[in-house]
Amino acid sequence: MNNSGLFEIENHEHIDELTGFLKLSGILSHIQSSKQGDVKAGMVIIYLNVMNFKTFNRRYGFAGGNEFLKGISNEIRSIFPDELVARTGGDHFIIYGRSLDEKEILDRLSRLREAAVKYEKALPMRIKAGIYLAAGDEEDPVISVDRAKIACDDIIRVYDKYDNFFNDELNKKNELRQYVIDNFENAFREKYFKVYYQKEVRAITGKVCGYEALARWQDPEMGLISPAIFVEVLESVHLVHKLDTYIIRQVCSDLRTDIDSGYMVEPISVNLSQLDFELCDILAEVDKCREEYGIPRDLLHIEVTESAIAFGADFLRDEIRRFREAGYEVWMDDFGAGYSSLNNLKNYDFDVLKIDMNFLRSFENNKRSHVILAAIVNMAKELGIHTLAEGVETREQYEFLKKIGCEKLQGYLFGKPKPVDDFDRAAELTAEFCEDHTSSYYYEAIGEINLLGNTPLRTKEMLVENNIPIAITELLADVPQILYANDAYLSVLSSMGYSSLEEVNAFYASHGELPELNKYVHALRQAEETSDHRIRISTVANGSIADNKIRFLARNGDKAAFAMVTRNTSLSRQADLSEDLQVAMAHVFNQYFRVDLFDDNGKVDNIYLNADQRSVADVENDAVRAVGYYAELYLIPEDRERFKKFYYIPTVRERVKESGGEYLVEYFRSAMPGDNGRMQMYMILPFYYNGKWKYISCCRYADEIRDDYLK
Repeated sequence: MNNSGLFEIENHEHIDELTGFLKLSGILSHIQSSKQGDVKAGMVIIYLNVMNFKTFNRRYGFAGGNEFLKGISNEIRSIFPDELVARTGGDHFIIYGRSLDEKEILDRLSRLREAAVKYEKALPMRIKAGIYLAAGDEEDPVISVDRAKIACDDIIRVYDKYDNFFNDELNKKNELRQYVIDNFENAFREKYFKVYYQKEVRAITGKVCGYEALARWQDPEMGLISPAIFVEVLESVHLVHKLDTYIIRQVCSDLRTDIDSGYMVEPISVNLSQLDFELCDILAEVDKCREEYGIPRDLLHIEVTESAIAFGADFLRDEIRRFREAGYEVWMDDFGAGYSSLNNLKNYDFDVLKIDMNFLRSFENNKRSHVILAAIVNMAKELGIHTLAEGVETREQYEFLKKIGCEKLQGYLFGKPKPVDDFDRAAELTAEFCEDHTSSYYYEAIGEINLLGNTPLRTKEMLVENNIPIAITELLADVPQILYANDAYLSVLSSMGYSSLEEVNAFYASHGELPELNKYVHALRQAEETSDHRIRISTVANGSIADNKIRFLARNGDKAAFAMVTRNTSLSRQADLSEDLQVAMAHVFNQYFRVDLFDDNGKVDNIYLNADQRSVADVENDAVRAVGYYAELYLIPEDRERFKKFYYIPTVRERVKESGGEYLVEYFRSAMPGDNGRMQMYMILPFYYNGKWKYISCCRYADEIRDDYLK
C-alpha cells in the first residue's frame, strides 16, 4: 500500500504490524483531521468483510490465517495503489479514496475476489463490500465509514450478493433498525410482538399437518415491522433469545388453549437463531415453556436455518444432537438458500429438510428447478430425512411436489400466515381439514418410501437408484385403494387396460366378490403378518398376469398402508401370443398356487405365485438348491427326499419316456401352517423351445381337483 503520496501519514503508531495498513484508529484519526475539502462529493469509502475467516482459522490455525491476511493485503495494495487502506479487525478492511466511479469500483472488487482465490486453500472465502459515495454534505466525516459498513452488513446474510451501495432506501432501513433498538424493550412490555401461524399441509392427503410459528412486530407508530429488520437487530444486540423464548411461550399457550377446547391440534415448528444456542441453554428454556403448559414434545418442532448451521460448526452440531436426544424433531430451514447445503447434510442429523422457496419462484419457466427439486427429495429420502417445500403458490407446483414424493407443503396456496385470533377455530381445526397428529407416524412411514428410486422397498443403504413402477395402496376393511402411483406404475395399469387410477379404485370398490381380488386382499394381509412385512404374488387383471412385490408400511386403526412394485409379466413373456391366448393362460395359471420354470442349465424361475408361498427363486435360483430349500419350507419331513428326487431335472425326460406319458405327476403333503398335512399335486411338463429343453412345474391342492377332471 502507498500510505504516502495522496495521503500523508505522520503518526506511525496507528500502523497494523501484520499487513502494514492503518488500524481503525489511524484511519478515523486521518478522516477526522482532514480538511473539510477532502471529504466532498467524489470521496469513496469501501468497507470489506471477509466471510468464513473464523472457519479458516479453525482449520488452518492462526499462522494459516495470518498467511491468508498477508496475501489478500498484498492484492488490495496492488489493486488499490493510490487509496488509503486500513485493517479494522481480524478480517475487516476499509478503503478510502476519491474519484472512483461505480463501474471502476465494481471492476476492482471483482479483480480482488479473483485474486483472493489463490489464498483460500479450497475453503471459499467470500468478500462482501459495502460502498458509500460521499455527497459532500456530511456533518461528520466518520459518518461515511458508518454508512459503508451499514451497506456491507446489509448483505452479510445474502449469499449471492457481494457488493452493496448505500442509498436512501438503505438509510431508511437503517433508521428503522435504530427505531427497533430504541423501542424493543417497550415492545416486549406492551406485547407488540405477535405470533402468526402458517399452515403445513400433507401432500398425499391435502390435510393440515402442522404450522410454522412466525414472529411479527405490530407497532402502533411504525405499523407492521418486518422480521427481516427486527430479528437482525436483536441478533446484533444479543437479545434474540429473549424474542424466541417469548414466541415459544406464546405457542405453548395457544396449544394449551386448543387442547383444552377440544380442537384438533397439530405440531408447531419454532425458529431458533444460532445465537439462541450461544446466549442461553435454549433446550432448558424450551423444556421450561413446554412443561409449564403441559405440551407433549411431539407438538413442538425445532427449526434451525441453514445459514446458522453454516456458521455454527461443531458447537451447533452438539446442540442439535441434544435436542434430538431429548425427543424433539429438528428441521433444517431454508435448505438450498446458498450455504454449504450438502456438507451440512453430511455432518448434521435432521428429521426434516425445509426446501427453500426460491426453487419454486422459477418453477413455471425453468425446468431445471424441477430436476433440482426432484434430486433434493430423492437425496433426502435416501438419507432417511423427510421433506417440506416452502413457497407453494400454484396447483401445478402442488401436483409436481406430490408426484416426486415431497411429503409436506407450505405456502400461500394454503393460506398466508395469520394470528391465532384470525382463525375460525371451530370451522378450521376439525378432522375434515386437519389430520390427527397422533397418526403422524403412519404418514411418516409412507413418506420414507422413495418414489423416485428403483428399489423403494429395500432398507436404506445410501444407494442411488432409478425409477421403477411404484404405488402406495391403502387397505380399508377389505377394499384396497391406490393413494399414489408414479408414471411408470400408471403405464403398467394402462397395459392392463385401465385408463386411470380412478378406474382401478372404482373397480376395487365394486368387485369385492371376485376371487382374483380376494387373493390380492389376502396377499396384503399376509404382508402385514409376515416377519419382514414383504410378500410377492402374481395376480390376474384384465387378462394380464401382474407380478406384485408388496411391503407393509404401517397401520392406523382400520387403515393399513402398503408400497407396491408391479410389472405386467404378460407383456414381456407372451408378447407374441394373441390376446385370447394371454387371457386363457392367465386363467389356467390361476388354477394353481404356483407355476415355476426350470431349464437344462440348472436354473429355476417363478412365473406365477399366490400369497401363501415365497418365490424361492428370489433367494436361490440354482434348481437343486432351490428344490431343497422349498422342501424344507413347505413339505413334511417324511416327503422331502422323495420330492428332491422327483424334481431332479436331469432325469425328468427319461422318466417321462418310461411312464409312456407327456408329463410327471406326484403327490406330497404340505407343512404349511394350518394345512395339517394337506395333500398337494405337483406336475412337471417338459417342452422344447428355442433350441432348448425347459420344464414347467405346476402345483395345486389335490382336494381341489374335481373327479370329472380325472375321468
